[in-house]
Amino acid sequence: MIFVFLLFFLFGCAKFEEIAREEDLLQRPEAKRCSDCHREIFEEWKNSRHAKAWISEHFRLESENYTKNKCLSCHAPHQVDPDKEPVLRVEFKEDGIGCVACHFKEETKAMHGPLKVWSPPHPSKQDISYTKSNFCAGCHQETFKQWQATGIQKSCQDCHMPSLGKKDLIQKFPFHLFHLSKPRHSHEFPALKAKPEDLRLEVKKDKLYITNVGVPHNLPTADQGDPKLYITVVANTPEGQKTIRKLLSAQAKTALEYGKPLELDIPEDSESIRVIIHRKLSHQEEKELILDKTLR
Repeated sequence: MIFVFLLFFLFGCAKFEEIAREEDLLQRPEAKRCSDCHREIFEEWKNSRHAKAWISEHFRLESENYTKNKCLSCHAPHQVDPDKEPVLRVEFKEDGIGCVACHFKEETKAMHGPLKVWSPPHPSKQDISYTKSNFCAGCHQETFKQWQATGIQKSCQDCHMPSLGKKDLIQKFPFHLFHLSKPRHSHEFPALKAKPEDLRLEVKKDKLYITNVGVPHNLPTADQGDPKLYITVVANTPEGQKTIRKLLSAQAKTALEYGKPLELDIPEDSESIRVIIHRKLSHQEEKELILDKTLR
């Protein structure tokens, strides 16, 4: 600490920035380089699907061994900007959607983020676009349009970058000494899973209505890949059980749209109705149970 203040006393703030500048950070380094200072954020990102966007075996197969050009740029973007589909980068594709892709801007030669910080190793600029849903729109175009149509104010980041409270941004001496804890959000980008309370079930005579009331976009949703929703309805009637099945698929453009009931025909003389709903993300082998509920 004394050493840091001595540098300030001898050289001043501008000179300290010059001494502390790490030029390779402005040359689009691999993601691991960022972990030297931002260790906690890096560990979160490493566990995310963004980190595996290029190297996942599922993507390799779906892109036909990286030959489907329309699929590639969002899995290893050069620079992520609001509302713009990115171009494919040349270096470190195995990082997928890495730190530099989202935070380094060629036009300013600086790192950008939602917080105002002073970081001598590299220039930093505050940019509130990181808190807005259209930052995600370049790659998640269809899901963004679905979200827009709902009129919901909660942003993509509110759900998929949940708050972690106030935490340190930097874990490297001496630079952590210049930063108070700040509000921080998860870089694991959880896909999340619909909960029973997100779905409203209603029976009216010979109709079952299933409404997505809690997920502010289609369920399922995807620009690439093909997540699915499996609906099974078992009706107990005086003549015995009758089963109705419905498959919803992102690529088939069938889904539970937000606020719009899905209507299924059921026997009018049903004594009870059991509704079972599973989901399966594109990269998953097994289904996950969302809801199992008996009505009447």
